[in-house]
Amino acid sequence: MRKTLNLLGWVSVFVTIFALILTLLTTYQFIYIKYFDSYFTLQCCMVVTLTLFGITMFDSKYKFKNLMFSLSCIALAAITMFFIWMRVY
Repeated sequence: MRKTLNLLGWVSVFVTIFALILTLLTTYQFIYIKYFDSYFTLQCCMVVTLTLFGITMFDSKYKFKNLMFSLSCIALAAITMFFIWMRVY
């Protein structure tokens, strides 16, 4: 289960990087791709990536360092979800 979450986390990182590149190319009008004309797709990818990494870094041994990294990833995902909910994209 842990290896699957780790693999999904890294796949989501590459998808997020790809979404970032396409969003920047569309924002600066080099190319036009319909779903990348705002930051909504990038924000959704970031929420998934940060949530997966927050879950992956959470260790059952409760090391303080891992717990802080995990909570910070989950907090950033929650803040990004709040901005999506407020339609800031």
